[in-house]
Amino acid sequence: MSSSFFLRGKSRQVHQRKGEQIKKRKTNKQTPPNLEKGNESSGSDLDIRKFSDGEESESDHETAEQKKLRLAKKYLEEIEKEEAKRAEDKELDDAVEKRLQRDYLEQKGKLRVEVADNYIAPTENDIRLIRAREHRLTLTCVCVSNDNSYVFSGSKCGTIIKWGIKEKNKFGCMTFKTHPKLLKGGITCLAISTDSKFLVSSDESSNIQVWDPSTLKHTHTFTGHKDIISGIVFRKNTHDLYSASKDRSVKIWSLDEMAYVETLFGHQTPITSIDALTRERAITAGGRDTTVRIWKISEESQLIFNGPVGSLDEVKLLNEEHFVSGSDNGSLCLWGVMKKKPLCTVLEAHGSENEVPRWITSLATLLNSDVFASGSYNSNIKLWKVCDAYRKILPLFSVQVNGFVNSMQFTGDGRQLYAAVGQEHKSGRWFKLGSAKNGLTVVNFSIKS
Repeated sequence: MSSSFFLRGKSRQVHQRKGEQIKKRKTNKQTPPNLEKGNESSGSDLDIRKFSDGEESESDHETAEQKKLRLAKKYLEEIEKEEAKRAEDKELDDAVEKRLQRDYLEQKGKLRVEVADNYIAPTENDIRLIRAREHRLTLTCVCVSNDNSYVFSGSKCGTIIKWGIKEKNKFGCMTFKTHPKLLKGGITCLAISTDSKFLVSSDESSNIQVWDPSTLKHTHTFTGHKDIISGIVFRKNTHDLYSASKDRSVKIWSLDEMAYVETLFGHQTPITSIDALTRERAITAGGRDTTVRIWKISEESQLIFNGPVGSLDEVKLLNEEHFVSGSDNGSLCLWGVMKKKPLCTVLEAHGSENEVPRWITSLATLLNSDVFASGSYNSNIKLWKVCDAYRKILPLFSVQVNGFVNSMQFTGDGRQLYAAVGQEHKSGRWFKLGSAKNGLTVVNFSIKS
């Protein structure tokens, strides 16, 4: 009984479920889809159906030729992107290669950029005299920062002024009144490091003062020379300082450690000028001993060059292998390190007065180029061109400047020349030009591209 009962009950449930499924299938077949707007489920099914029917890729309908054309265009686009990237990388590689080659040639002293023929003589509007009440007496020295941002000038009245090149304004001043224990007598020399971290000055006290160029605060004092310092220069891209003095010695200082390094001897009379570039070398003019000496510091040796009769007052490097000098007999000399005598000499470069040649009071070179400038007291600055493989010097043009041109320096791009001008010679008061004015002269050059 019990077993049959459960069997019958089970069969009835199964038949009942099957009957319900059949009824549901019939009702689904007979009932049409509801297309009314209110029925959301049916509307979404229709939208999905329409979307899937309309969504077909282009490849389903394009021909074989159209497919080839589409793939070819895609391939060309990828090639163009790759080649554009390679071109950028190649330009970068070329720029790096040119920079390395330039640095190598500069280090070897063989870099030469010929720009002399592109210079155009300045007009009166391109020459400007800047005066300041702090510079009451003759300006003696000038130096320009490597980034062409600032100019520093010194005068016989013991003042140092900081000028802004872009702002065309005075940024600060140091005088013997503000620093009575540091600035004693007239300023004789100024120099600034390549990275503009240190500014050094010398005066009539035989000491070297170290300043912070940005704040004009005093940092350190070097002592050791026994007479007035006639020249100071930084070795390029370093904090090594070379100083020359009337005590006939050259001293080397390290500003990283603020320490004295060594002393070099050789000149027989007071040294009048010093210069240096990248190499561990210094070049000096010996004044009345008529010699120019190149000090090979690492090799502990020196090269001696015999100059013309008179006092060799100025020397400046054109590059590591060539330099120019000026003397009190008015002659300009062009030299090479491989020859003991000048390669070329220009006599009475600034003329004569009462049959006495005018002294060469200052020189400025545009590094690694064929241009340099010379100054005297004949109311002009002369620009010169070096040609014929350093065998000849030709005059380019003159710039009208009234007074003694005691110091000059080009900006890095060669578009400006700053000159310290005054009524007297920087080293003495032998005679005076009453018509001249003490000030900083700025000469702007136009250079053809």
